[in-house]
Parts: sequence; structure tokens; C-alpha cells
Amino acid sequence: MKFKSISLFVMLFLCSVQFSFAEDGSGTLTGRWITKEYGPMTGGQVLLFNKAKGPPPASHRYLRLPDHGTAIDEEGRFSLDVPAGRYYLVMRKREDPAAAGPPREGEPQYYARDRKGKPMEYVVKAGRTTNVGTITSFVPYRRPATPPVDGTTGIEGRVIDGKGEPVAGIRVFAYETAEMKGMPRNASGATGADGKYLLVLTGKGAYFLKARTHYGGGQPEEGELMGVYGTSEKPESVAVEEGKIRGGVDIRVQRISRQPGQQRVKP
Repeated sequence: MKFKSISLFVMLFLCSVQFSFAEDGSGTLTGRWITKEYGPMTGGQVLLFNKAKGPPPASHRYLRLPDHGTAIDEEGRFSLDVPAGRYYLVMRKREDPAAAGPPREGEPQYYARDRKGKPMEYVVKAGRTTNVGTITSFVPYRRPATPPVDGTTGIEGRVIDGKGEPVAGIRVFAYETAEMKGMPRNASGATGADGKYLLVLTGKGAYFLKARTHYGGGQPEEGELMGVYGTSEKPESVAVEEGKIRGGVDIRVQRISRQPGQQRVKP
């Protein structure tokens, strides 16, 4: 029962990007994650990043959200049915199996890389199964000690409440369309007591920003803090140049109140 609840959480976390697709356009990626220190990495998170949608994941530089994911079973096995394509693979073993977002200090993680340290690409073909084999290694996550260097592409500002006071514990997500549905392009870390955020991006462009308490997509929860840059009726995009950080982009959040048949924002 516990494993089923873990799997359900991972699926709900990724629900905004788990589309239905025709059988003849999908394939399967399987494997195992078993280490000497932990044995089968039961409940670990398997995350796939579609190469066609962005650069390799690099949590020490920017936070790219996964395109697909699942949980590892009691024997260390995993299996994902995904659209045919090329994927980067990341796995994490969380202290809290229901946690989402960046790993915590010391949590085991695995980034699939070749002998030269370059991200590996796994090819999934339609109607075929790609087996990555048994992975036995991991590296404890270490939070970067230095801020981004010159040449970083991103957006920074503050998350504030209705009175203009800073709000802690909020993440900012970058979308490429005003609807801001589905999986965001990138995400920031959680704001501190000063309400400041830094959203590192993987490329230039015009982005629409959403700030919220909970990580990932889906409907807002009762009491959740949420807001967008601009207004909910007319979100504004933020233009970002390559290698530059656009500053002063403040986002105002309000508390969500959900009632049967409607959704309103508490003042």
C-alpha cells in the first residue's frame, strides 16, 4: 500500500505533462537502481527529460522540470511508457518519498552520464523496449555554494503579498504561453524571508511567470498562495536576453479560497 501511494504521488505530480498517446507512437524504458549502500532504491523517483524540449537537467545551475516520471518498486525496478524520442535520465531517493522539487542536501541521486561526464541520451523507439540495465551508483546531492556567475540567463525579483510585504516559501515558474498550463519551462528555488527569488532559465525568450506555494502543476489547493506577473485576467510576459538576468520583476500573491463550483481569491 505504501508503494502504491508513492507511485500515485509521482503520477499526480507529473499529471500536467502525462499526455495520452497512440500505442504505435510510444515505447518503453526500463531498468533497475540497486546500490551497495541502500540495496533496491524502493520509492526512488525516476525522471525523464525529453531532449527535444530543452537542455540536459543540471540542478546545480538551473531547475528544469521533468517531462515524465515514475517510482521504483520494491525490487528496484522501474518501467515508463513514453512517446518515442531521446531522453535524459535522472533518479533520486528522497527522505520523504512524497517530496517534489530540488533534492535536499545529502539525498542520493543519479545523473546518467558517459565516461567523459557528458549527459547520456536514451533512445526510445515506437513499439520497442529500451533497457538501461542495473544502475549501482549514486552521488549525494550538494547544494551549490556560489551564486550564478556572469553570463547567466534568468529573472529575479521579489514575491510579495497584498500589502507589499515579502513572502517566504514560494517558487516561481516560467511558462512560454499566457495560459500557463502544462509543465513549466523552468522553476526557481523557494523564496526566503526576504521574498527574493532567482529563476535561472535555459535560454532567452519571453516568459510568463506564476508564483505558488506548491511545486508542480495542477489545481490550486485551499489556502495556497498564488499569483502571476501582471494580472490573472491579463498576464504579462517578461523578455529575457541571453546571458543576462532581468531584475526587478516582483510578483504579488494572494491566498486561494475554493468553494463548490467556483474559485475565488481571498483579499
